[in-house]
Amino acid sequence: MENNKNTNQNREKQGENKPEKKDFKVYKITIIALIVIVGTLVFMLLTTYQSLRDTRVEKVEQIEYSDELKTELDSLMYEYTSFKHQHDSILHDKDSVIQHQAREVERLIGQQADYRRIRRQLDYLREVAQDYVVKIDSLYQVAEVLRFERDEAREEAAQIQDYASELEKDREELSTKVEVASALRATQISASGYRTRGFTGREVEMDRAGRVEYVRVCFTIAENPIAPAGTRNVYVRIAGPDEKILRVSDEDEYAFVHNQDTLQFTASKQINYQNRSKEVCLTWDRHMEYMEGDYLVSIFTDEHRIGETAFTLR
Repeated sequence: MENNKNTNQNREKQGENKPEKKDFKVYKITIIALIVIVGTLVFMLLTTYQSLRDTRVEKVEQIEYSDELKTELDSLMYEYTSFKHQHDSILHDKDSVIQHQAREVERLIGQQADYRRIRRQLDYLREVAQDYVVKIDSLYQVAEVLRFERDEAREEAAQIQDYASELEKDREELSTKVEVASALRATQISASGYRTRGFTGREVEMDRAGRVEYVRVCFTIAENPIAPAGTRNVYVRIAGPDEKILRVSDEDEYAFVHNQDTLQFTASKQINYQNRSKEVCLTWDRHMEYMEGDYLVSIFTDEHRIGETAFTLR
């Protein structure tokens, strides 16, 4: 009886322990599941955080790349614009191509397009701009050479002009010297009053104004080997004490032109000059009473005044 009783008690105890073991197992599984879930969430959180961090880094890098590209584009366009302003007339036809490429690069930067694509566009723009710059620079150098040659030509022309002016001046001086040298010159000039004495007609020099019948002027035209030979007109002008010219009349036939002035002459004579010394005499007959005083005698040819002298009547 006691054995049966003990057996029943053991069974009751075993029946009581079995539910407890089952609950523990459930708790254990639940905890493990929670750990797995928490671990998964932590992993996902860490993965998401790393992804966000990587995305943020890429975004920052993208902004830095965009800023770098924009700065490079601005620098390139600034250099091009400065160059363009210096050579605007030459680059006018090519400017639209470069401006179009610059706007395309700005659009790609604004859209945050692929860095390599923007870099290719920017490199192409730089090549186009540099190609134009090289060409224009070559043209500019050629223009500088041409400008230098033009300035040299102008300087040479100015020097030639100065040289020509000097030659013309020398020619004029030489011509003047030749003209002066070739001019005739009267020497041994004498002028006096005369009258005829008695029935013999002997000529007597006289200085009494009231008794003078005529005035004779004699001179020698000097030898001049470079003067033109041939017929020459010689004129004598005698100015009285009242400074009036002794003359036949005021008509043109008793006048000649000297230095564009028309002058009345007292007496004239045509001679044949052959570069050798030649004695010439001209006479003025009295047409009225002579005045007392000094008389000025001037001798001319058609070209020059060749001598002067004076005499006095009392």
